[in-house]
Amino acid sequence: MNSEKKGLMDKLTDLTTKLSVPLGRFANTDIISSIVAGLIAATPIIMVGSIFLILFVLGSPSVGTSGEPLIGFLEPLADKFSIMNSLTMSMMSLYCAVSISYNYGAKKKMNTLTCALLGLATFIIFTVDGVNKTGEISVASFSANGLFVCILTSILSVRILKFFLDHNITIKMPESVPPNVGNAFGAILPYALIFTIAWLIRTVMNFDMVAWLNSVMQPLIATSDSLWMAMLIAFIVLLLWSVGLHGDNMFLILFTPIGLSWLDINATALANGTSTHDLPFILAGLGQSGLVRLTIWTAAVWPLIFLMIASKRKQFKTVGLTALAPSIFTIVEPVIYGLPVALNPYLMIPFILSGTLSTGVGYLLMSTDFFGKFYALVPWATPPFLIGPLGTGDLKTILIPIISFFIGLIIYLPFWRVYNNSLNTEDAEKLKNS
Repeated sequence: MNSEKKGLMDKLTDLTTKLSVPLGRFANTDIISSIVAGLIAATPIIMVGSIFLILFVLGSPSVGTSGEPLIGFLEPLADKFSIMNSLTMSMMSLYCAVSISYNYGAKKKMNTLTCALLGLATFIIFTVDGVNKTGEISVASFSANGLFVCILTSILSVRILKFFLDHNITIKMPESVPPNVGNAFGAILPYALIFTIAWLIRTVMNFDMVAWLNSVMQPLIATSDSLWMAMLIAFIVLLLWSVGLHGDNMFLILFTPIGLSWLDINATALANGTSTHDLPFILAGLGQSGLVRLTIWTAAVWPLIFLMIASKRKQFKTVGLTALAPSIFTIVEPVIYGLPVALNPYLMIPFILSGTLSTGVGYLLMSTDFFGKFYALVPWATPPFLIGPLGTGDLKTILIPIISFFIGLIIYLPFWRVYNNSLNTEDAEKLKNS
């Protein structure tokens, strides 16, 4: 079939297939999958830190304009809640140095403990410039500011260690020596080289890669937090889902490092007494929680649940009632594969359009002073009507998933009628031919 004769759905499917192949390969590379797995492994620490930050917000009189805490009995502990947040969320790069190195070592079939310790030590040496006269070290680079350097040092240190091991450049121990002792001595030479390189760059040359890299990437990161970026991300995620591919795992999750960096910046600003309306990044938490999860499924899936339950067709009612509970927690596979939406020529367009448009509307709404910004990480399966209040501390964010639902419903209605009419026609034809 010539491309000129292909319909819109065929062209859309071809486009998504072409897009999915390089995305799938990129997401499944050892480096990217190790980074993603490492960030996911550190997520519980960040979530617990987010809980303590929420408690700080509820108990601190410095948050908001009233001068009074939202929950009075928490006020004596407010500063202590902030300390707990500093030891978790604000040190995420330190924890990620362990988890990313561990996962990359596992991918390369190396001793994971050795890799994890190597990644942690290399990151510390590479980002800390000595100890001051009072015996203190600066931990500023342990926050999200050092996340990109953490990724770099974790991957490179494990790669160098693997080079040494592959070429047998190690201290050989007698066979009678226990394996754990042999592994420890065998790692001395690569450890020494990697630590020396890190020390020369950071301490001798006094090159602060964290500050340099952040200054280089700041314009890119700042401009990425935009209306068009939010809509583009939602569009590609939904486009992949529309042909049966897991858009979250293939594409959305790749933005986790940036989203966590923005989240930490917002959290730090809030802990320092900044109003939630003044926090800088609207797309904070991107890839884990945040605006996209607040809008995308409430517009693209929830209206379909409503239409199926309200339908007179028994098949639709069954799928709708079955998918209702999972969809509340943004588990959307029962709808996408059970209705189905994937590769459905009648529903693919409204599916993509509703989620993309609602994400854009949500971005515009959250960019105003009326809604708070995300500063806390919540689990991805949190219902959207709770994601906003928990992640921003602003109850008014409940309005955004409601607005998204009605945007999706309005977009779906004409397509849903056409889809039902087509099924009725098929039923009539089958009845006629039976």
